[in-house]
Amino acid sequence: MPKMRYRMALLFLTFVLMLGSACGNDKKEKAQPTDENATTEDQADPTVSKVSSINIITLQVEFNKALPKEAVELETAKKNFVFDNGLSIVNVPQLKSGSKSTYIVPVTSQQAGTNYNLTYNGKKTVKFQANTTKIPFHLSRQVTADTFELESFRDDGVTDYGYVIEAYRKGRGDLAFELDNENTAKGKSFLIISSLRDREVVITPAGGKPIPAKYVPFTQSTDGLQEPKFRLPEGQVLQSGTSYTVSADWIEMRDDNFVAETVEPLKIISGASVSDTAVNITLFADPKDELFAGRSVKLTSDAGEVMAMYKYQSRKNATGTFELQDGAKLKTGVVYRVEPVGNWATADNVEVTTTPAPKK
Repeated sequence: MPKMRYRMALLFLTFVLMLGSACGNDKKEKAQPTDENATTEDQADPTVSKVSSINIITLQVEFNKALPKEAVELETAKKNFVFDNGLSIVNVPQLKSGSKSTYIVPVTSQQAGTNYNLTYNGKKTVKFQANTTKIPFHLSRQVTADTFELESFRDDGVTDYGYVIEAYRKGRGDLAFELDNENTAKGKSFLIISSLRDREVVITPAGGKPIPAKYVPFTQSTDGLQEPKFRLPEGQVLQSGTSYTVSADWIEMRDDNFVAETVEPLKIISGASVSDTAVNITLFADPKDELFAGRSVKLTSDAGEVMAMYKYQSRKNATGTFELQDGAKLKTGVVYRVEPVGNWATADNVEVTTTPAPKK
């Protein structure tokens, strides 16, 4: 009898252990798919939910979640945003202020009556119809001998994208605001001017041939103004007394004509070294606009000459930073003469003196 009880107890214990093991495995098997599903969702690439063409050069693209940082770099964006019918992205997508996953996407000019397809990151394809609404500008106006600008106003319901995107929100201060998905704010509709990178207009002198003029980077909204600048090809200038007409397939001008005048060049009054690869150039007066953009100076000394180009958006009042090109560096204890490249400015006896090398 004792042996029988011992065997029964042993069998019962074995049964309990086996049952516990089975229950444990079952719990693990049930928990595992949940963890795997969470990981898959976290790692899944963003997908396009909706594409809206809001004007001839601007799309509004809604994703199921925010794009990762690397996806909004220009080269990556060009690979990810693939369109048909000749359309292409021209600059990085920008997250709208107040949105978690809606982006302003600048594109080349859309063609009337065209249906487009967007394939994002080689996956889901979304269709949308062309919108050929042009960007309205009030007038064109000469700025320098080779540069002119187009003017628009927020009061007219036209806003530069810089005021409504998250990336520039802090820098725009009180001028920044939010638009909903219908691009309205406080009951007022707005047309968005997206990035003008690589865009051109045509300027035609009375009785002459059309001249292409390229957009000057980082000038489309500065100092609280919406006045993008366009520059003639190098070496060409606006002829005083000549009437010019501005046109492009993406703009609508209320006043498309201006008469060129003789404009005095900017006046450089001083220069100072910032580092061995950059100098500060100061004008006689604050131009209150990004007139340094695209400009260069030549620094000449007994040791030779180096070129320096304006660092975009570095201007503070009348002073802008110019960076040396092609890996050049300023030599210590040397006096450099400053000379503007081209006729955009004058510099009478302006010098930059670098700090002497420390004594050993």
